Amino acid sequence: MSEYEWWQERCDGMGISQSLKVKLLHREQSPFQLIEIYDHEDFGRLLVLDGYIQASQADEFIYHEMGMHVPLLGRERKDANVLIIGGGDGGNLREALVHDFVKSVTMVEIDERVIRLSEEYLGVNGDYNDPRVNLVIDDAKKFVSNAKDRGEKFDVIILDLTEPVGPSAVLFTEAFFTDLVEIVSDAGVVVDSDSVFLTLHGGGFLQEQSGDGENLVSVMLKTRLLPHMEAYRANVPLYPGGDFGFYLYSKDGVSLRHPVKDYQGKHYDADVHQASFALPKWQRDWLDR
Repeated sequence: MSEYEWWQERCDGMGISQSLKVKLLHREQSPFQLIEIYDHEDFGRLLVLDGYIQASQADEFIYHEMGMHVPLLGRERKDANVLIIGGGDGGNLREALVHDFVKSVTMVEIDERVIRLSEEYLGVNGDYNDPRVNLVIDDAKKFVSNAKDRGEKFDVIILDLTEPVGPSAVLFTEAFFTDLVEIVSDAGVVVDSDSVFLTLHGGGFLQEQSGDGENLVSVMLKTRLLPHMEAYRANVPLYPGGDFGFYLYSKDGVSLRHPVKDYQGKHYDADVHQASFALPKWQRDWLDR
């Protein structure tokens, strides 16, 4: 067991990084990525994949509540089918299961070791034994292609992905999105998210810095495979940049900014839901580019 030492998060492209004084609890190289679990005296345990922080016990609920409850509660839904792509820490699963109108939650995670280590060390996950849960350990690209062939449809699809440097890289492509839109129900929505930066050159995404210069927002704005986009935001302190954007893509363009049901989370409620859609002018201009 290591002592508390300074650790620096991976830095790609922008020349900035955050440093935390942490203690290493576990490290292993899975067949897909480097998995590390650290402990911080104030932020609790951290899940780190390929050098990037994915979740901390202190603030994970902000990301998971805002990513799940806004699309679920932004319009009337009955017997909703939810698909989580990635999400190995289990936090999005936890939030989906709090709603009785959610009929099923399918979670597709390529790396089972992330799931098991997150259960052991973070303990923020939902109940994998809930009868509504279908846990699939497989490649999401293959799963989506097969689901399209089976004619399956989902009402809320959450892209809970790592940065595009490991097994997620093939999902940040037009080819993947072309298949993905085929499994979105008529009233369904796809939720994507990323850390947002503001520089002298304008706004930017962490995914653009850590990948090949493109992210799913830019792919969708270019292709219009799902023609309607809405954006909202939250502050997740331990994500790079602090400002975190969520992006909703749909077929019918029904706005999700006004919740149709009340729900009180640790962070989420109806007021926060509506307020999160109020973007500053520079973000509106940047997304309209």
